[in-house]
Amino acid sequence: MNFVDYLFENARDPNAPFLKGKDECNYGKLISDVEQLSSGLSKVLGRGKEVLLLSDNGMFFITCYLAIMKSRNIAMLIDPRTDEGQIFDVFGDDRPEACFVQSKYWDSFPKIRRWHEDDLPSLKSNDAIIGGTTGDELAVVVFTSGSTGSKKGVMITHANLIANTSSIVEYLSLTSNDRALLALPLHYCFGASILHTHIRVGGSLVLFDANFLGAVPDYIDQHSCTSFSGVPSTYQILLARTKFAKRAMPSLRYLTQAGGKLENAYIRQIYEAFPDKKFIVMYGATEATARMSYLPAEMLVKKMGSIGKGIPNVVLKVISDDGQEVTPGEVGEIVAKGDNIMRGYYKDPKGTSEVLRDGYYRTGDLATVDEDGFIYIVGRARDIIKSAGFRISPYEIENLICEMEGVASCAVVGTSDELMGEAVVAFLQPKAGTDPDVILAKVAAECKRRLPSYKVPQRIIIKHQMPTNSSNKVDKIALREELARGVKP
Repeated sequence: MNFVDYLFENARDPNAPFLKGKDECNYGKLISDVEQLSSGLSKVLGRGKEVLLLSDNGMFFITCYLAIMKSRNIAMLIDPRTDEGQIFDVFGDDRPEACFVQSKYWDSFPKIRRWHEDDLPSLKSNDAIIGGTTGDELAVVVFTSGSTGSKKGVMITHANLIANTSSIVEYLSLTSNDRALLALPLHYCFGASILHTHIRVGGSLVLFDANFLGAVPDYIDQHSCTSFSGVPSTYQILLARTKFAKRAMPSLRYLTQAGGKLENAYIRQIYEAFPDKKFIVMYGATEATARMSYLPAEMLVKKMGSIGKGIPNVVLKVISDDGQEVTPGEVGEIVAKGDNIMRGYYKDPKGTSEVLRDGYYRTGDLATVDEDGFIYIVGRARDIIKSAGFRISPYEIENLICEMEGVASCAVVGTSDELMGEAVVAFLQPKAGTDPDVILAKVAAECKRRLPSYKVPQRIIIKHQMPTNSSNKVDKIALREELARGVKP
């Protein structure tokens, strides 16, 4: 089944709102625009062609994205801020057949056929839509930064998207009454999953377009939003720099968090600030379409720090080097199996074979389990710091530091050290109004008091603004590069 046909199955009321806020759109217009553009693309391109989409969140992105997949072509999603050189590195000589470009990014890709917002009317057609999509057809390639900082294309099929969307709708209990405030980029799998799930149930979205996250409560109240989702840095900023935790937001039913580990100190703050709302910690990867696990809100305190268990229709387990499931307390790698797992990496068979093995996706995340089977991540395999023969999880040190008063954010990385192999370095972002020298001394003293000597950061560097990548996650690659260059933050 074509994924877009699947999404629109429950959108029976053409007058029901799809998009609220600055840009308003009902389901009748959304479906009509997507079908007409899809028909036009079928006539111009045929099917199976790669179509690049460079756009910020908005109706232009949504209409083009859905129409590309509906026409049985392949949407190529990349951060629109990616420079031309990086785009050419990704595609090489086999460039996409066409490109939809938001006007502000018009110069990003001048050497292929381009269309912008004003071209959409001329591309639309009322001819019949091509049907008959098979589940294993590619629907989208999502480009995400790999462990080296280079872009990796994740190939997602129509069946992958249907499977993951169905699972998320089930465990979040979404209905047509749900309205999400979307602050995450749609070219990122987390943001796209919110779009997918709400269309599937006939719900609605509000696109957050303010420059400062402090406006989030105002948007939620103004548009009666029932949910909000963010990555760790989203909640860290909201808690440290805004009055988010002081607002009632009566329409809000739940909040979700994914895209990395949020330290327990912040989870507690959210739980204590919103005891009447569900806070759902989730775990996923672009390679898994979006989601792989979730921790039910009612287990948040009892299983603090856990990513929960596999979502419906996904097998998630932690295995040792010999392929056996670990016992409680033993560390192994998280692996996943399900219809949501990608076909592979774009133009990278070697990379694909490294992570898709024995019927499972090897996540590269190290974790342990408790007696009830709940999973706890201890670190990325590539992020584990090897110092003087010890394997050190940066998460443990980050969690400790973030619990200290005056700390807004923290990132721990390893850097080359002739004596130790690697040395532990902590980047520390103080809360606004906190004396950096005072908090630096406090953190250093507490780490020495509470950590074994080999885990104590050899350097603690004040960072007034953490670098983030296109998914708004703290960019540890950039931090390591700063250290390698000897740049003083």
